[in-house]
Amino acid sequence: MSKETYQWLEKELPSWVQEGIVTDEGAQVLLRRYVGEKTSSRSSGIAFSLLGFALVGLGIISLLAYNWDALGHLERTLFAIVLLVGAQTFSFFVKRYKPNNTALLEGSGIFWFLMMGASLAIIGQTYHLGGTVFDFLSIWLLLSFGIAWLLPSSGAAFLQIFLWTVVWISHRSDLSTLLEMNTDSFLSTWALLGIMLCWLGYYVWQLRTAKNANGTLLLSWGLAISLFLVFLVEILTQTRAMPHLRSMVNYFALFFALYYMAGMLYLSHGEKTWQRPFERIGKFGALFLVLTQVSFRARMWLDGADSMIQAPSQMGWLAISLIVLFVALLVLFLQKVKKVPAEVLVILTPVIFLIYTQLQSHHEVSALASMLFINASLLLGASWMIVCGAKEGRLGLINQGMILIALTVWIHFMDAKFDLVAKGVAFIVTGVLFLVINAFVRRKLRASV
Repeated sequence: MSKETYQWLEKELPSWVQEGIVTDEGAQVLLRRYVGEKTSSRSSGIAFSLLGFALVGLGIISLLAYNWDALGHLERTLFAIVLLVGAQTFSFFVKRYKPNNTALLEGSGIFWFLMMGASLAIIGQTYHLGGTVFDFLSIWLLLSFGIAWLLPSSGAAFLQIFLWTVVWISHRSDLSTLLEMNTDSFLSTWALLGIMLCWLGYYVWQLRTAKNANGTLLLSWGLAISLFLVFLVEILTQTRAMPHLRSMVNYFALFFALYYMAGMLYLSHGEKTWQRPFERIGKFGALFLVLTQVSFRARMWLDGADSMIQAPSQMGWLAISLIVLFVALLVLFLQKVKKVPAEVLVILTPVIFLIYTQLQSHHEVSALASMLFINASLLLGASWMIVCGAKEGRLGLINQGMILIALTVWIHFMDAKFDLVAKGVAFIVTGVLFLVINAFVRRKLRASV
């Protein structure tokens, strides 16, 4: 929604409430629903507010660190109390007297979060309370998880999810064994899950009340990155005893397809790339995964890595969970779209890799057959993108399909035993053809409009 449209809606809603067209609560929901698209200047104001408060907090921490040796126990304790109480007082002042100033609410939440961590660090270092850095992070997480709800502040919730991610990853006993160091947290697994549920509750509330707000988009990016990091750790711990690369490829294919469909169905906040975190991460990851396997050298690499390792005989809970989620989201996605989607290659990446790895695992099947299958799947998927882009008048989709085909050709060309001059000429010719086709498509689309 443009700035002008939002202002028009803001002026019209009071009369709609008086005429009984919408209730007062419904009018407030509508305003919150589109508040994230009100104006680009407001978006930049929130961003600069978040950055400003974060820099102030980090600056205070740096000054304390520089003068640490010159401060006595009493001064350090007073500083810790002043920082924490001052940040809390400022946050509640903003909540009480500036409740509609989103930039101040978000910034004060970040400032409170950082000052709480600084105060805990000062007290711990002053009185030598002991414990590891992961104990400090766990206490910080435990004491700060209510900040997002109290203000509310999506900026504080964003920082909290990353803090939770670090604590959760460090809490994995398998990871502690793998790193040969004590990274465990005194918080139990159930306590960490409870904190995560509180954060998810805040996130769902933001999705329902202000889905297109910039704060909600920030939370989506935090969740997308956090889940990806947790997934990587789970893959390491699940396959540590039997690190079979073909199984790991299937895991990643499922994960990226789930990300893409979840983003398309529920977790997008606009049409721009930066407004669709789950969809973009899922698409990029799936396409990158396919492109890494189109070279004929990929099979030799996988065979060499897995030659001495037997494939797992049964699926773990992670694989079963991913498959169930994939089937459920696929059914919901097909019900919504009701046609073959343009980016079917991304959605069917798990199916493609399942067949691909099965072909590779059977020695009676030639290496050529599996490589032809993965290459044909990529070319068909890219061609379908171009066809759908031409039908729908979407130049970006056409370019995406053309880039995939060009990358496939270049990968095979680099595998061939040609000298650098031949490869350079081939790149120039391909680039010129790409530009010519792009210009031709642009002209056709303009003519059709």
